[in-house]
Amino acid sequence: MSKQDKRKQLIDAAYKVFVKKGYVNATIKDIANEAGMTSGLVHYYFKNKEELLFSVQDEVQKHYQSQYDKQPDNSVNLEAVILEIKSRAEGNPDWYRWRYEIYSLGMKSESGHLEQQVASILKNGRESLSAPLQHFVGDPHNASALAGILLACFDGLALQKIVDDKFDIEESYRLLIELIELYLSKSHSI
Repeated sequence: MSKQDKRKQLIDAAYKVFVKKGYVNATIKDIANEAGMTSGLVHYYFKNKEELLFSVQDEVQKHYQSQYDKQPDNSVNLEAVILEIKSRAEGNPDWYRWRYEIYSLGMKSESGHLEQQVASILKNGRESLSAPLQHFVGDPHNASALAGILLACFDGLALQKIVDDKFDIEESYRLLIELIELYLSKSHSI
């Protein structure tokens, strides 16, 4: 196994452990065990748990961002994007658990380093939504504002679904799409 493969295996293991146990309760030994490696090997690739946390976040960000890379903004089907994001809450709730874990860490960070990381995550999310929205909305400021609102909706709806399996996420997303379409039709008629 190459160094790059081992590093990736450790990042994947850390993701699983952080989601299951939380960052604070996770140990390097837990991560090593999940990866089938020694603690020393974890320290060989990552100087500490925080560096591993940031590596996990980079990997998670790249994974979801890559599906929209190289797509022209005008080829994006807004409803399909929204439904893909909804599917994460149902099909990959750990992705949202990860987001909530890192949000929580960032809000509690005394060094400010994690807070900056969370701010960057949210900014990247807004920017990745804002670019295709600008094609539909026209005004970059409104596209950015709408991206912020949608990001809050996506995170909030996923949280409700994860903690309450009776929550009707389908109906909520149906109405969200209807509201977006209404806003877009209104903004085009002005």
